[in-house]
Formats: sequence, C-alpha cells, structure tokens
Amino acid sequence: MKKISICLIFTVIISCSTFIHGENISSDEWPVGKIEFIDKNRVEGILIQPVTDKKIFLNENMLLFLKRGNIQVILKITDIDGKYVRCAVVDDNQSVGIKYSEDVFYSNQLNKNVKYSDARIIIATLIKLYENFILKIESTEDPRLLSEEVIAFSKSLEKLIPEIKRINRKYPELKKFNVSPPLELKNESEILRLLEPRLRDAFFKIKMYNSDEKVKKAADELHRVLKKMEN
Repeated sequence: MKKISICLIFTVIISCSTFIHGENISSDEWPVGKIEFIDKNRVEGILIQPVTDKKIFLNENMLLFLKRGNIQVILKITDIDGKYVRCAVVDDNQSVGIKYSEDVFYSNQLNKNVKYSDARIIIATLIKLYENFILKIESTEDPRLLSEEVIAFSKSLEKLIPEIKRINRKYPELKKFNVSPPLELKNESEILRLLEPRLRDAFFKIKMYNSDEKVKKAADELHRVLKKMEN
C-alpha cells in the first residue's frame, strides 16, 4: 500500500460538515441521554451519555433541551466528568423543573451560534467511521473482506470532499488541528489521538495483504481519495 499520511487524515478530513441523521425525531435533533440525578430545587441535573452510537461529543456551554409537548426547556451544560454531564435550566422561572428519567436532546439549531458546532458534528461522525473501520480490519484475515472494507471506507471519505473546502475557508485554523486543536475541540482531539495508532496499524495490516490483487486495488483507491483531499 502506498504511504498514507496519518496527519493528512486527521488534519484535512476533520474539517467537513455533512451529517446524515437516522433518527425519526428531526433532522436537527437527537437524544443524548436521560436525567439520572436532580438537585432538590430541580433546576440542575446530571445525565449519563450513552457509550454507543454517539453523534456528537458534548462540551461545556452547549445547549440541550427537554421536551414538554410543544415547549422546550433549555438546559446549559455546566460541567462534564467522563460520561456524567451536569446541566442547569436556562430559565429564571423556578416552576420549570427537571424531572427524573427525562430524555435530553441536542439540537443543531440551538447551538448554531456556538463556534465549531458544525465541525464538531462531523468529527463525531468521523470518529465513529474510524472506529468501525478499525474494528472490521482488525477482525478479519480474509483478503476479500479487507478489500471490501477499504473500498467502503474510501467511499465514505470521498463523500465528504465537497464540504472540506467550505469548512476550511470558514475555519482555516483547523488545518493545524493535529498540531494545535482549538480548546473547544479538546475532547475530540484526545479521542482522535488515541485512535491514531490503531488506524496506523490497520493501514499496516492492509499493506501486508498487498500481494492480493483486490486488496491492492482497494488500497490504491484509498490513496487516490486521500490525495484528492490533499489537493
């Protein structure tokens, strides 16, 4: 397999903003957890983030909401400790209280003015894409399956290319994401850093099967996509 720059992957394709939602709630919103603890005044609560199928990594100062019929009760994230997220009601009306076991939702619309909100969504998408790709490559020794996974990975990345230019123009500083990520994207950066050696190992494994014609063809296609992104 031709040499592929890990820095290229994490610096360039991190800067895109297309996301396809599979929820039947709205294309703009999705659940992020349930209220597990509430304070005595019912104005602060703690939710636990699910560990699977993350569509976004929550950060301090993000806005979330509860659904009360047609009414939204807005919450602001005040602290995060691992999977535990503390949030408070953004309303002086003390009658608006948090209820135990309520579903908490994230909304693009609510957070549209938060810096990097669009980039943050795609980073979560990419992390999920990387994780799935790594697991599939790690779990097979079949050249046919390896080639299929590489091709699928390449196609997923190539779909992002039209948005790369737009986001790079909007956030030119993200071109240095791999070296000096913005503070607002610290959590995502740390997760990507942990994934980097496993992704490198996945590429090395693919290279080991380069004598197989289908694997070599798939690897060449991935290299083409990465070069297209670089250009």
